[in-house]
Amino acid sequence: EESLTSFSFAGVASGLYRLTFDDFCDWYAEAIKPRLYAGDLDAQATALANLERLLKLLHPVMPHVSEEVWSQFHDDRLIVAPWPARDGRFADAQLELEPVQTAAELFRRAGVRVPLDDEQARIFEAVVKPERAKVNGDAAAEIRRLEQEVARAEKMLANERFVENAAPDVVDAEREKLARYRRELDALSA
Repeated sequence: EESLTSFSFAGVASGLYRLTFDDFCDWYAEAIKPRLYAGDLDAQATALANLERLLKLLHPVMPHVSEEVWSQFHDDRLIVAPWPARDGRFADAQLELEPVQTAAELFRRAGVRVPLDDEQARIFEAVVKPERAKVNGDAAAEIRRLEQEVARAEKMLANERFVENAAPDVVDAEREKLARYRRELDALSA
């Protein structure tokens, strides 16, 4: 919404790309596939509601495609559908998938598995499909690598000249990397 109101088309497109492909397709759709295939009506209804919400968000950027997909489920036009309102009830749930996503990043990059609870493990197995990978990760080596990356990123962000002179998006990207390295290190150290 910030990108829309500031007319930042690149920001809108980038955010929607991540939402569509990373969050909706890679995580949400993969995680609920077993329930959809089993005929779970609640999962089907929730998936359709989420797809409708996603189509509303995509409409300003991809009007023809989103309108066509919408027409497969509705007789009315998407262009006259109300803009989705922010729903604060689920704000806390945003972070529930983070441990699984961190575990997936570690597994895909280094072949290292981290402990997850039963529900997290179910989602991990559905999305990552680790049985297809032929890897044997070295957790100790990955911990050493992450510790080096954390030290490098901390040193870079502690450099006032870098923070003051680098483009804001470069500094933000380095902060995001540092946060990701720390999450992964915490997951491996657990």
